[in-house]
Amino acid sequence: MNLRHPSGSLPRSSALTDLITSDATMPERLDGGLRRVLASKIAMGAPARSFGNLRLDSYSALEMRRAPSAARIFAWSPHTARRILGAPAARRVITAAASSPLAAVRTEIADVIARSASARVRPGSLGAWLAEAPHGVVAAVTASATEYATELTTLLDYRHLGTRVELGRADPIWAVPGAPWVTLRARRDVEVALDADHQTRALVALRPGRPTALATDDLGLVALVEALTRPEAPLPTRVVGIWPSSGKAVSLEVSQETCRRAARLVVDAVEAKRQRVAIQHVA
Repeated sequence: MNLRHPSGSLPRSSALTDLITSDATMPERLDGGLRRVLASKIAMGAPARSFGNLRLDSYSALEMRRAPSAARIFAWSPHTARRILGAPAARRVITAAASSPLAAVRTEIADVIARSASARVRPGSLGAWLAEAPHGVVAAVTASATEYATELTTLLDYRHLGTRVELGRADPIWAVPGAPWVTLRARRDVEVALDADHQTRALVALRPGRPTALATDDLGLVALVEALTRPEAPLPTRVVGIWPSSGKAVSLEVSQETCRRAARLVVDAVEAKRQRVAIQHVA
């Protein structure tokens, strides 16, 4: 695994842009055998469908490796809504569809509520929650999402990147063949085209807090899921993790070994989940 750590503090947008767009090695494609073996191992090791859907991103997959703890029940909050609203809001700013991150977030919230009112989304959705939330909660959501959107809009030199950058696109999700109730998700925020002829690209992922010893595993899982959902495209050249609140950046150069390591982590996470479900079922 080739790890590049450019500095101990978050680079300016121009320096970070230079890092992300630095020369790419000859592109590789994900080993088809790895994809088939991974799907087979997940299908054999996952809890039965009757126990519900299993959704894994890099955070939840790595969390599975730690000691079992009380199950966390998802609930909407300013924290859980900030990225879902902040990323598309940032795209509105970059594409000049909104004048500021705050204006973009307000528009995004209005659109999410409107879609919920039209009955095109499931009950318990973000839009339904926002439509019923008190004004103070909506204000807190707006502030948190605006912070996220601001971080994204100031992250890179977007004028320099021009049409090479794609921001706020929906996360890639891979439904496992043979076990479609198990899905893998890559949480990343920006994609930058490096070489149009060779289809090379870099991914950027914003993260909270500060990088830990598992930071490269996190970025590797992002690369794996991206490759699984786009088997016709080369592997991402690199995945750059940014921790704005602590001023840290880590860039991981992606290889076949990166994907193999990430695949092993996923299999371990699925096995850990199966064991926890079995213990809970017996209890």
